[in-house]
Amino acid sequence: IKNIIIGELMLGIVLLAFEISLLLEVTAIVYNKQTFFSYYLPLSLLIISAILTVAIFGTLGTYWLYPVVIGIIFLLPKREAIISNAIIIIASGYAATLHVDYGITARYVISLIVTAILVHVVVAAVRKLQADMHNLLVRDPMTGAFNRHELSSSLEDAIEHYSTSTIAIVDVDRFKYINDRYGHDVGDRVLMLIVKTFNRYMGPSDKLFRLGGDEFLLIFHGKDRLLTEEIMNYIAKEIRHTVHANSTGITISVGVAESEPFTETREWMKRADLALYEAKRLGRDKVSYYTPSMSAQFEQREIEISGRANLR
Repeated sequence: IKNIIIGELMLGIVLLAFEISLLLEVTAIVYNKQTFFSYYLPLSLLIISAILTVAIFGTLGTYWLYPVVIGIIFLLPKREAIISNAIIIIASGYAATLHVDYGITARYVISLIVTAILVHVVVAAVRKLQADMHNLLVRDPMTGAFNRHELSSSLEDAIEHYSTSTIAIVDVDRFKYINDRYGHDVGDRVLMLIVKTFNRYMGPSDKLFRLGGDEFLLIFHGKDRLLTEEIMNYIAKEIRHTVHANSTGITISVGVAESEPFTETREWMKRADLALYEAKRLGRDKVSYYTPSMSAQFEQREIEISGRANLR
């Protein structure tokens, strides 16, 4: 508004449009969790206003470009930041020559380039540190599988974004015996070999979680129960023939359950747990899929156990 009052109509209009577009973007992100028209419009208006500022005010306008360049590096992806800042530096450098000689302009341009390079290095180091810390938070350090931290949100995303998804809960058979007989180092090696087998059969969008100890959960996005059961049978067969703890063969038991509309994630996991229980009941080294009769059988067993306890 001040620029409009002092007669710099073009600069004032561009700055006002930038502020309005930025406000709309922030409001849309806060309230709708999505952008209004992407960041390209406010970014373009910011670049234009920065160049106009230098063209109109000369050296006085160049001081504002340093925080603009630094802010762009922090807020935008690397490629967009480099392109945007290159445009600002080249165009503002040319605009500065309208007010000062080439030697002063060259020093200004070089100082802006050095500032951009240093900030890029710092931001890259910070982002790498953030990524490393995030991996420590959400991944099991030994196997590389996800831990429980993002399990609930991943299950909710599978239900929300796919018409059909399937989970498989896996338990390594008699793993405690392996640890007790051969030691935890052998047990850890077995788990890592099993995870490598899982990864060979999983698609790019599928996810693997280590629930704890020797128990894993696999989310197969967009795959129905039949396909998941087929995949898990291939995995179980490969583990049976290729993974050993010294001379002892390794097998897995698997419970499979397909997603259902409007079902809570806890209920989905419970159905997979019941299928896993059935696989173990049938003698282990089995892939079992959930059927409604399993819930009735489980409830009946719970009633029988409770009744025997009451008679004591």
